[in-house]
Amino acid sequence: MKNFSLYEITSGFPALMENEEITEEDKKKIEEELTVLLQQKSQSIIGYTKNIELTISAMKEEEKRIAEDRKILENKMARFKDYVKECMERNGITKIETGLGTLSIAKSPVSVEIVNEDEVPSEFKQEVVTVKIDKTKIKNNFKETGEIPTGVNIITSNTNLRIK
Repeated sequence: MKNFSLYEITSGFPALMENEEITEEDKKKIEEELTVLLQQKSQSIIGYTKNIELTISAMKEEEKRIAEDRKILENKMARFKDYVKECMERNGITKIETGLGTLSIAKSPVSVEIVNEDEVPSEFKQEVVTVKIDKTKIKNNFKETGEIPTGVNIITSNTNLRIK
């Protein structure tokens, strides 16, 4: 028996059912065979999607592990740099040149730490205004009243595939 694609199964079904030369009994047999084919194909689809979902999950776990390893190395590097800087400062060394590069201690640029935001004079403050549109409120209003606000499209024809 030929391995039919999902497209062949679903597109062939209506054409066969509309064929007037086929008896009702034959149509019933064809419908049963197509239903079995569709169930077999659906089982393969579910298996395929579950396999991809497991691969995605494994990748996310590996990304998490790699990110943790990277963070450990970054912290190790920061501690090592602090150690080298401390050794150089203790010995009054500000610069060491080598064939691979140069180690040097430089003054950091000025930085600002805010201790109490309320005490900072207003001349140093900027007002930031953000506007967030509440889509849930628009959706609920549409469900209750049927009204669509200006600047909004209501989408009701989307569908999705749920695989459980």
